[in-house]
Amino acid sequence: MKLFTKTAVAIAGLSIASLAMAADPIVGTWQTFDDDGSTPKGVVKITESGGVFTGKLISTVDPKGKKHVGMTIISGLKADGGGKYSGGQITDPEKNKSYRMTSAISGNSMKLKGYLGPFSRSQTWRKK
Repeated sequence: MKLFTKTAVAIAGLSIASLAMAADPIVGTWQTFDDDGSTPKGVVKITESGGVFTGKLISTVDPKGKKHVGMTIISGLKADGGGKYSGGQITDPEKNKSYRMTSAISGNSMKLKGYLGPFSRSQTWRKK
């Protein structure tokens, strides 16, 4: 009986630890859109390693953009808590410009804002 109790406690502990390590809401595959939000542009897969989020372009709808597939376009992004992220960079592969980046998630939408000097751009992406 003691062996059963110890095993049950160990399994319960693993289940709680698994819940605590659940994927961050930003991790996953996101449909990107142009700045006005009407035209799909591509798909970005965001992963996490050591508390830092990275996003790679995994597909694009623009034939000219196919050369950018596989490119890391989000780097150095960190969670601030409450679905907010900052400290990273996002690169526009078509313009070859990198912007300081912040983002916020609400449900299946992510609002991104990129800053380059006094200039800023915003987009909203949807989780796939």
